[in-house]
Amino acid sequence: MSISTPILTNFTAGEMSPRLEGRVDLSKYYNGCRRLENFLVHPHGGVTRRTGFRFVTNALSDQKESLLVPFEFNGQQTYVLEFGEDESGQGVMRVFADHGIVRSGEEEYRLQTPYKVGDLTRLRYTQSADVLIITHPDHPVRKLTRLHHDNWSLEDMVFLGAPEVWKENNYPSSVGFFEQRLVLAATPNEPGTIWFSRTGEMTDFRLNTREAPLEGWRDKEIIAGSGTVRSGKTGDSFKLLDGEGFEKQDGIKGQHPDGTTRYYRYKGDANHVANGSNLTIVFQSPVTTGIESIWDAQGNLQEAYWECYAVGDRTEAQAGDTPLDDDAIEVTLSGRQANAIEFIIPRSRLWVGTAGGEWTVGGAGGDALSPENVKANHEGACGAARFRPESIGYATLYIQRSGQKIREMAYRLESDAYVSNDLTLFSEHISKSGFKQLAFAQEPDSILYCVRGDGTLAAMTYAPSQEVTAWSILTTQGAVETITSIYDDTTKRDQIWAVVRREIDGQERRYIEFLEAPFNGNIEDAFFVDSGLTYSGPQTSTVAGLEHLAGENVAILADGATRPNATVSPQGTITLDRPASTIQVGLPYASLAQPMRLEGGSHRGTAQTKRQRITKVAVRFHQTLGGKIGPDEHRMESINFRSASMPMGRSVGTFSGDKSVVFPKGWTRENILTVAQDQPLPMTILLIVPTTIINE
Repeated sequence: MSISTPILTNFTAGEMSPRLEGRVDLSKYYNGCRRLENFLVHPHGGVTRRTGFRFVTNALSDQKESLLVPFEFNGQQTYVLEFGEDESGQGVMRVFADHGIVRSGEEEYRLQTPYKVGDLTRLRYTQSADVLIITHPDHPVRKLTRLHHDNWSLEDMVFLGAPEVWKENNYPSSVGFFEQRLVLAATPNEPGTIWFSRTGEMTDFRLNTREAPLEGWRDKEIIAGSGTVRSGKTGDSFKLLDGEGFEKQDGIKGQHPDGTTRYYRYKGDANHVANGSNLTIVFQSPVTTGIESIWDAQGNLQEAYWECYAVGDRTEAQAGDTPLDDDAIEVTLSGRQANAIEFIIPRSRLWVGTAGGEWTVGGAGGDALSPENVKANHEGACGAARFRPESIGYATLYIQRSGQKIREMAYRLESDAYVSNDLTLFSEHISKSGFKQLAFAQEPDSILYCVRGDGTLAAMTYAPSQEVTAWSILTTQGAVETITSIYDDTTKRDQIWAVVRREIDGQERRYIEFLEAPFNGNIEDAFFVDSGLTYSGPQTSTVAGLEHLAGENVAILADGATRPNATVSPQGTITLDRPASTIQVGLPYASLAQPMRLEGGSHRGTAQTKRQRITKVAVRFHQTLGGKIGPDEHRMESINFRSASMPMGRSVGTFSGDKSVVFPKGWTRENILTVAQDQPLPMTILLIVPTTIINE
């Protein structure tokens, strides 16, 4: 026999695929777990129990799904927008801010929208200051404008030179910005086409324009007939030199009635030629001799005869003119399958994901994009699913078209190419039901949250500079349907909001909830319950306001100490066995960390497949209270944190340091250990050292 004490110093490989249980030759094996449930991996190496979901309010409808959209005006003014239908079937948007719903007076603020539940999965959006631009293939492009905290407007965008193909049931389905241009892409009938607006003007999609003043416009200037403003009113004039003409599409220079310089292009049918001598053309209304006055008697531009331009204004170019460098652009990806563009992401080039592969679009030679300088490169053939990606650092993370993988698209200097790595390679089982939505939280740790098809959340700690790609599973009593991430200036972190479908007392309910801030070290504030609420005030034995959990068995933490679970009454109340002043109440959940099969070696090589016994397990904790250790969740030994000198009936506070437990199992060939927490208490695991006896 031999004794081994393998040391597990970090868990930065996260939950690993069952297919890797024999790969003890793999370096990541020793940093991985067979199961990692309701824990988040720190980039530093340890794992910490996820905090609970805090209840905000009921979703718009219990029977219909909603969509959550982030809106960040600045670091201090951030919102979560809920799109969905009310009970009558009307499309509605609600606004959430400061952890609660925005009200207008005594009522919830609501904005009617044309988007039904069936539209929500195809909505795409991008933000510019206080405007959110929204696209859907069956709806015109619209802009949502924040006018005030409780005042928003939604209206169709009006474009100059909008492509004729943009029409009913054939509108762009993707949107973004690139080099100060609004980018719209992929109508159902033109799935591979991208439209770029004019630089600096997101509503102008004219492909070929000229800029005022046009060539020759300065040669003809309006002469004031009376007064000093040369605006082209009745009695003003301009002169044609011998041999010159003036007809439709010609322009002259003058002044706006406000005194600013303007250029006017003629749209009427008059035709004047100076033949043999100079000719003075007089503006008249009504016309007898001369030409129509530019402004009528009421001071309005006569639009039937004239167009007015300020310096820099654009007008349609004539046939044969070369587009200006900042004109709008239309690009169709060629040499590709007929796969629709699924996403566009602005980087040094525009990254484009289609169902058939990945592309980049930009100016040739690294120059700025222009109509005469467009280069599209086909970078890969992985294919993208119809879900919004997330840009993280130098990479873009997206769902592959099968829904089974998360790909990392990034430029690699060593290969001088854009590469899409598979981030689920070592955890392929995580995506067994497919992914359908992503949300990224940058603070305090860089974590990508993924909604699976079965309503489970998967979390991936992503720190490529430290070679950390660590997956874990987040479960709750219900199914997560949609998520979003928004910065919370109060806690200085990114906050995950979710619509969660739960079965409450036999009835299906949908709730708006958010993940509580990480544990701050104060045990009274520990929030490790789902769909939970907090009471803080004078000591009480009765907690009310839990109507959303009526009939459910809930976990309770009162003044930092666990209390027996209770069932919420139909009136939404519970009664404690003794009063407390800070009470956390919500649905319980369990957290479980189970490292890979232990491998510490033996006198005769490997410990794998040999009969062995774990006699003791030592764990280094940080700010932890409660927990159990054993071979699995069904046979566990509790960890003792209370000494004989500590008074009963009150919290002992959190513990940081080492705890040991005699392991409750005999000889086996599996050599598996589990650390679990099923109370509403914090747990962070930094290190595990088991003591094993191996039968040689």
